[in-house]
Amino acid sequence: MTRSPKIFLFVSLLLVALLLGGCSGVLASSSWPGVTVVDDVAYVAYANHVYALRTDNGSMLWRFPEKAEGQRLFFAAPAIADGHLVVGDYLAVLHSLDPQTGQEQWAFTGAQGRWIASPLVVDGRIYAPNADHNLYALDLQGKLIWKFQASKALWSQPVSDGKRIYQASMDHYLYALDPANGQKIWARDLGGAVVYSPVLSNAGIIYVSTLARNVLAIRAEDGSVVWQKAFENNFWSQPLLHGERLYLGDLGGKVYALSAQDGTVIWESNLGESLTGAPTWIDGQVVFTTESGKVIAFTEEGSQKWVVTLEGKIYNGPVIADDRLLVGIAQGKVLIQALTPAGQQAWAFEPPK
Repeated sequence: MTRSPKIFLFVSLLLVALLLGGCSGVLASSSWPGVTVVDDVAYVAYANHVYALRTDNGSMLWRFPEKAEGQRLFFAAPAIADGHLVVGDYLAVLHSLDPQTGQEQWAFTGAQGRWIASPLVVDGRIYAPNADHNLYALDLQGKLIWKFQASKALWSQPVSDGKRIYQASMDHYLYALDPANGQKIWARDLGGAVVYSPVLSNAGIIYVSTLARNVLAIRAEDGSVVWQKAFENNFWSQPLLHGERLYLGDLGGKVYALSAQDGTVIWESNLGESLTGAPTWIDGQVVFTTESGKVIAFTEEGSQKWVVTLEGKIYNGPVIADDRLLVGIAQGKVLIQALTPAGQQAWAFEPPK
């Protein structure tokens, strides 16, 4: 079995930071950029700040807070809806910012752990998973409606079909919850921890990859397993559902195209480098990222089209904005690199000192 020592060292450091607190150096090393794009603005959460950038040229519109505040670090991509940009920090505070100005509108301080996962904002409610094992449901004014407790930390963003909230946990379970009161409808043991959000299809199938080297398809209605497939390596990535295929990469350096119907491998390619984050589909190609800083595009048939190497580490997949790929980079001079669908550099954002 092939594994990346760097990735597992990184995971270990993050676990230590989450469970034991740790010094600011450890915390800084365990943060990476989370990017959300709405219209012509990219919102980036990383290290001590949240940034709003123009997607056409990368110029900064605002940042929050204006001055760094010690150990207040940001990790997950913000969520936005109804005039609220919702983002959590490592000091257990969930912030609502004005998307236009970056001014804080309210702060929720009822959690006990760090905000590692992105919140979900849907139907006038905020569903925010926390490392203290709880999923918090808030109204748009930041008032607590209910909370659901799992047995371990929540690192992945929930998904919803309008009828239920689906939350994966580090306790190996996928939970289906009633959005009205947080009551558990069903729970499915996935056999391994889940780092990234599941993917929910229009047909009511939930696709999820685990740190136990499995990919599963779960029926949203009752939690039954449609299919399950074992692989050689763990997954630190979210599957991409495009058409009738799933695309994803593993920590051993392999990328896969799977049949969404039964998990059959359609094609695979061995890159020899740990693949992280969620792949992205753009202009008839699927784009993957590696921990070492590479951005790699494949055709639908599995042929490699282009590769770009960026300076730094990449732990999240690209995000599409204005027909460009925005790549968040940790531990580098550039925080956001914009690429064209052909892999050419369009613009780069370097945070001001």
